[in-house]
Amino acid sequence: MIRLFIIAVCVVVVVVGIVVWNATTEPEAPAAAAAPERQHFDLEGGQEMRPRWGKTEGGADGTSGN
Repeated sequence: MIRLFIIAVCVVVVVVGIVVWNATTEPEAPAAAAAPERQHFDLEGGQEMRPRWGKTEGGADGTSGN
């Protein structure tokens, strides 16, 4: 009899916990109606690539002679 009472109490605690969890969480944000406009990045031209270190400093991997 005691075992049945403990099981019933556990079930009630779980059900109350689920109800409280669902009541306190925020509802999901509605999905966007349309996809956002796709961005375009200009890949033509641009800046010349140079190493970050100066000519006298050199790189850590032995590339100072480049």
